[in-house]
Amino acid sequence: MDNTHSNNSNNSGQEQRPEGIVIAEDLLGQCYQLLWELEEFRTFLTERRKEQIVDIRQFHNSVRSELKSLERLSRADPTAERTVHTLRSSNLQFYTAVWDAAKASTGLVTFNKRFYWATPPTRSSKRAGRPRKQCALVDIVTQGGLEWVKVSTVTETRLLFEQVKAGWENADSSSDDNGSSDNDEDGATNHSPPASSSPSSSPSPSDNPIELLRVATDLQTASLATQIRYRHPKIRIVLPKIPTTPSPQTLGILNALIATGATLQVGPSLSPFSPGLSSSQSNPTLVRPELSTIFAKLLPNPHVSLTPTLNIDCTILLALISDLSHSPQTPHSPSHHKAITRQIELEARDHLLPQCLYPALEGRNLVCTTEAATRMREIVEQIGTKSERARAELLLDESDDNENEDAVIHSLPSLLSLFASHSEYDVPSTLRLPILVTPAPIPDLLQQLPPVAHTIADQLSAINRSVFLYGWARGISTVSSNRAVAKVVEEMVTDK
Repeated sequence: MDNTHSNNSNNSGQEQRPEGIVIAEDLLGQCYQLLWELEEFRTFLTERRKEQIVDIRQFHNSVRSELKSLERLSRADPTAERTVHTLRSSNLQFYTAVWDAAKASTGLVTFNKRFYWATPPTRSSKRAGRPRKQCALVDIVTQGGLEWVKVSTVTETRLLFEQVKAGWENADSSSDDNGSSDNDEDGATNHSPPASSSPSSSPSPSDNPIELLRVATDLQTASLATQIRYRHPKIRIVLPKIPTTPSPQTLGILNALIATGATLQVGPSLSPFSPGLSSSQSNPTLVRPELSTIFAKLLPNPHVSLTPTLNIDCTILLALISDLSHSPQTPHSPSHHKAITRQIELEARDHLLPQCLYPALEGRNLVCTTEAATRMREIVEQIGTKSERARAELLLDESDDNENEDAVIHSLPSLLSLFASHSEYDVPSTLRLPILVTPAPIPDLLQQLPPVAHTIADQLSAINRSVFLYGWARGISTVSSNRAVAKVVEEMVTDK
């Protein structure tokens, strides 16, 4: 009897642990895990010198601040109502949902970035009492900038409450709306950005009483005002607390979100949601890959959008034959121009061909314009070394029947072997040499392009005109290191 009484007392003691202690321990464990994964990813980026390309500093600092807050709360009075309420209102739930959504993405760029559809406010305009910012807050920028992800930890209960408040016809006023807890309120208030105003020329989404719809409309407005590599970013909205089979009462809101142009993911497994999708179709088995596999997918991949045929600029032709590109240890010389010295240093660190150019070019048909090939040969004739002249002879195919750049030309093994004999790097077996030289008749190309192309052509040199207009008219990617010209073309196209 005594032992039984003792065991019951222990169990009772365990059951009576203050709620604040239980919540704090659980949140701290989750936060330590989240921070550890972020630290691992930061190390992963640093080892690959990608920390300047993938920016996680702000998100990482936010999680660290949340950890400090939780640690302070864990030392507070666990029985105090204020302590328990503050713990329940922690932003950790939101940060975890954002990181989970990021891990399910590719080509991560940054977190927590604002995009404007009007001129960003200046200090003077703020002092003058300018209306609120015309912008949208994006939680995660992925796919090299071409996808914006918005995460909301709103619950079905909260959505139903907002529907009732908004007077939606399909809202069930007898739903569990009076059970809208403090946690739901905090989730909607703390975990979603304030609604932004819309431009005066478009409908007024800011009048929509349902915050999630206001946010989705603002995101779409900002997307239409933004172009990344000539395309508008896509919107993905992640709702991890909405079940994969939502209640009929919330379908109206979900369909309205889709109507803004966004795609939706729901549930803890981030299942895709679309009208008419059944539960069995939308609830795949959750597979958790290794972090190293996830991290590799998060690295930017500049080659994803490249076309099967590539248009090679003269700058890249020269890089493919240059002695500096084919050796990681080119000796320094006092006679070298400082730009050459810098290129030697970069090659020793980054290896242009095997790490950058070959991965972009291999497996694709390669063409260049007659003007680009002619300019490359002129430079080789003037200052090319013996090995550079040899590579130039192997690089190009200038026979008369190369007007069809869509022809699939596979490199002869002997040609690749000869090219590799003049290099200290391995040449991929899928590199399709020789590069086909094709004419670029400017009048014919301009007839295939929009009127702005005439304005752009007037701003370009003869060689750049042939290269960039050819790729544009043929609908193929142009590979160039001439950033100045590429920027001019992009600005003139997007500002047209």
